[in-house]
Amino acid sequence: MNNKERIARKIAQDIKDGMFMNFGHGIPYSVSAFIDPAKQVIVENECGVIGMGIGTPAAAGEYDMRDISNAIVSEIPAGGVFLADITASFSMIRGGHVDVTVLGAMQVDEHANIANWMVPGNPATGIGGAMDLCAGCKEVWAAMESATKEGAAKLVENCTYPLTAVGRVTRVYTEFGVLAVHPETGFELLEIFPDYSEEDIIKLVEGKLTIVDYLKTIDLGVPLDS
Repeated sequence: MNNKERIARKIAQDIKDGMFMNFGHGIPYSVSAFIDPAKQVIVENECGVIGMGIGTPAAAGEYDMRDISNAIVSEIPAGGVFLADITASFSMIRGGHVDVTVLGAMQVDEHANIANWMVPGNPATGIGGAMDLCAGCKEVWAAMESATKEGAAKLVENCTYPLTAVGRVTRVYTEFGVLAVHPETGFELLEIFPDYSEEDIIKLVEGKLTIVDYLKTIDLGVPLDS
């Protein structure tokens, strides 16, 4: 199992029955594939769909409904389309009706700030809906590997990339475990995958880190080496 899949599976495990969710690009987009079908989870799409079936496209020729990434999606029972635009969708986001947004991140710092839309010096298409999601959703979960391909830490003391939001991240899901983030006290390690040690994680997190006394070992119910 690669890092991205273990992160997505752990997020899916933590989603509670009845949650109203929004998933961003990258790792977050794959989370829905691992959600327990017994859970009643409503997925909201920025394009104007509520009750979206990610990864379950409609039959060919039936209808063409697409998500924010232009991928074909289906509508689950009780779903609906908002006037073929994003106005109602963003009204729900900005109005505080979405329980959790799961976003990919380039950096998260110990002050719960998130940077996820641009790397300085690289082309950028714009911040998109991430700023609205961070501001309007009740919780912001960041899904990210702990380091860049070059080995630079992504869990840092202070973000050096342009910020998406200030003080809004509540949890971070990485390949080594789950952290809470508190703007005043920093990162708090809550759960750990069994193939990592506390010493490993101390080396991976550059920001202020506390390890809770009740630290839990994560069990996804499937082998990590599959």
